Parts: sequence; C-alpha cells; structure tokens
Amino acid sequence: MEIKTTGLIGLGRFGGMAYRYLRDRPLRVTDSNPARLQGIPEAASFKDTAQSDLILLAVPISAIPGVCGRLAPLLHPGQTVVDTCSVKTKPVRWMLDQLPAPVQILGTHPLFGPDSGKHGIGGMKIAVCRVRMDDDTYARILGFLRSLELQVIETTPEEHDRQIAQTQAVFHLIAQTLKRLRWGTEAITTPGPETFFSLITTVQQDTDQLFLDLQRENPFAADARERFINELIALHHALGTAGPRKT
Repeated sequence: MEIKTTGLIGLGRFGGMAYRYLRDRPLRVTDSNPARLQGIPEAASFKDTAQSDLILLAVPISAIPGVCGRLAPLLHPGQTVVDTCSVKTKPVRWMLDQLPAPVQILGTHPLFGPDSGKHGIGGMKIAVCRVRMDDDTYARILGFLRSLELQVIETTPEEHDRQIAQTQAVFHLIAQTLKRLRWGTEAITTPGPETFFSLITTVQQDTDQLFLDLQRENPFAADARERFINELIALHHALGTAGPRKT
C-alpha cells in the first residue's frame, strides 16, 4: 500500500523530534495533552489521525495497550501501525492482540533520542522488527529510514530486548543512580570520567516513566540488573577484603 498520509500519535520529547522529520509530508498530529498541539498546523483529532495510511505511535511503553484499544475500531485494512518503544516483545504482542488482522504492524526502536540526536540523526541506528507487513510496504519504510541516513538493524523482538537489557536498561540504571547521588559535577576529574558523565546527562533528562518502563516492561531487564549488581558487589567485596601487598 502506498503511504500518502502519516499520523503521529504523541508529541512528547521523542514525538516532537519525530515531528521535525515528518512535517515535510502530509501529516496529522495528535496528543492527549492539548497544550502540546498549540501552534502545530497539522494538529488533528485522534479519530482523524487514525485514518492515516501509516500511524506512528510515539507514546510511553505502558500507554501502548490503551492507545491500541482506542485505535482498533477506527482502523481499516491496509493501514500500517508502527511503534517506537524502547522494548519490543510486549508492545508487539499488545499490537498483535488488539489491532485488527488486516492492519499491518511494524516494531521499531530508534536507538537515539532528543538529546543524542539534537545535532542530526545521520549515521545513527534504528532497530526494526517486521511483524505483519507486506513486502512492498516494508521496502518503502526501510527506504525512507535509509533516506534519513539511519543504520537499519533488522532483528526480532526477543533478540532486541535481550541485547537492550544489557545496554540501554543498565546504562539508564547507572544514570539514575548517579543522579540520585548527585555525582558528576566535580571539578577534579580526568577526561575519561568527564566524558562518561557528559554522556550520562543525555539520559538523565528522560522522564521517570521512560526509566520505569524500560526496567519493568523488558522481560530480560531484571536479570541483566541482577547480574550487573551481583558482579559489582563481588568486585566491591574483592577490593574491600584484599590484604596488604606482600613483598
């Protein structure tokens, strides 16, 4: 199916970023917070946005079931629904369970955000999970993503979540811990830690909801956290119990 119109549901931090790359095409935008739609010429109702050929869900992970429930009775055969969640197995299952069978489904995770991509997204990565989609539509979407100079990684929802639990989920865990400790603003440091703390701040500005969803909705996150923390504790004990160096 040719994609003539795009609907964007959600105009939060990531949705606002996506809007900048979609606004040069026929677009409808909606958000549960009317204030976010002020000054947006493409603003539309949820019902009108749901009539678009391709519908991009830029909402929190935990909001996907509710949004899909509202979308389901408004959709028609041939439309495509694409999520942008940082976890994939649960959102994909929710979409499969709730959206009508004739509707096409694609799972994606842009591996960047408003802060890391503020100077452009060329060269950055996006994970793509083909769920229920015809060859032509899939090729069109991949072509658009590559036209933005994105590196497309085709994967399964399970493999995505397994890997992202050991990268993004743990990285956000470290970032939130350091934020609570208020570490990273010290003047006395070296270039390595200074660069590390600079990277950490790019995710410390994300919402608490994103952090909680990353940890709770990824089926592999708890195990990754436990392995990381256990290894950290073991290293801590090894350092603390080490005796004086023998000569």
